[in-house]
Amino acid sequence: MELEVKKLCWSLGRCIKNLKVDGDQANRRYFLVGMFAVFLVGSLWLVTLESRDPYLMSLPWSGFFPYGTATVAENSMTNSTEEPVIKATYIKGKKAVKQFRNHLACFSESGKWVYDSTPRHMPWNSIGDTYASGCDSRHHWTGPGHVFGDQAEAIAMEGDPKDWLIREELKWVWRTNSSCPFWPVDRDEFCKRIGPKRNVMVVGDSINHEIAWSFMNHLVLNGKGYGHMRSGDRSNDGVYEMCGDIFGAGNGFKVAFVRNDRLSPVANISVDTWRNFYEWPWLDLLKEYDVKLLLLNRGAHYEDDKTYVRALRFIFTILSQHFPHMQVIYRNTPPGHANCSLHHEPLSERQHSDLPDGYHWEDFYRQNKIAAKIVKKFQYIYMDVDTMLSLRPEGHITDTDCLHYCLPGPLDLAVQYLYNILLLL
Repeated sequence: MELEVKKLCWSLGRCIKNLKVDGDQANRRYFLVGMFAVFLVGSLWLVTLESRDPYLMSLPWSGFFPYGTATVAENSMTNSTEEPVIKATYIKGKKAVKQFRNHLACFSESGKWVYDSTPRHMPWNSIGDTYASGCDSRHHWTGPGHVFGDQAEAIAMEGDPKDWLIREELKWVWRTNSSCPFWPVDRDEFCKRIGPKRNVMVVGDSINHEIAWSFMNHLVLNGKGYGHMRSGDRSNDGVYEMCGDIFGAGNGFKVAFVRNDRLSPVANISVDTWRNFYEWPWLDLLKEYDVKLLLLNRGAHYEDDKTYVRALRFIFTILSQHFPHMQVIYRNTPPGHANCSLHHEPLSERQHSDLPDGYHWEDFYRQNKIAAKIVKKFQYIYMDVDTMLSLRPEGHITDTDCLHYCLPGPLDLAVQYLYNILLLL
């Protein structure tokens, strides 16, 4: 690539040197600025070519899905008389679908955060990047006696409750009303609800990556023998079998993550560092990994409503046409919080002011409402974690990162939500 850039620089220099521009000096400057812009675009194009994975470029993408031929649909219903369903489930009929969606809404809308200091098991971070679990080390140095990990587990199981001095944000639980109990995760039951060889894929942004880590943290037995996964690519995650002790070795399922901030049907890696978009191919892996359960999200990397709507409809159209028997769950997007390090307990209502400029956190609520309607039209499952997590300003990773959460932490609620969805199904 270096040789190609040098050739481009040499050609551009020759062109400018030999060029005679009519008009005043200002016109010449404008022209040089334009030529420099062409140079930059050309350089970025070369870098993009260089960054493409040769293995990915050689794959027969058209054999997996005709992503170039899909047409954007308003919804997946072929006609207005078609029976309402939740795709890839046994939920059929207008009444059953309505009851199911109302039950999910009850999870989010009827609950509140309740402080509970009763010692209990925590999904300590055995899988995720240490960036997400460093909160425990920082907390450990804030005073004597603070515990986490194996020490906290031993105290929770057999020790004195007064010694269970874990991070305070881990002691808050989401409590719903009696009509829709929000059950804590039972690891063995979670395994059974997913089922043998029913592989799971999580696709989306870095928050979904954290949820994939949290998911596996809930499923591993003791966290021994697992390496921390920090890569955002499509090859390093999903290499561990989950729940093999339940189904027998080789019969468990795998959990894979692919980073794609736009949920775009790309065939090659696309990285836009200027606007912070990372897009790895993933649709081919749905077939290769024989994925049965798919958890999606886009939203934290903001784009305007028109682009957002078209992108969701486009990818849902592809999934509907080519993977009709796959369970698809779409997670909505909770915002970050202003001055998160100053908060030490949940809020009574979501923040509406003082949010930092540039991140569009104030737009997430509106786009979540848009996504809910689209997901419903395509007959998929909508997971509303925004209602709960918008109230959790504490538990973020650092005072300079008020979007991502520590693991374990408030974001584990998304895995609990997934567990309760599977209980309903």
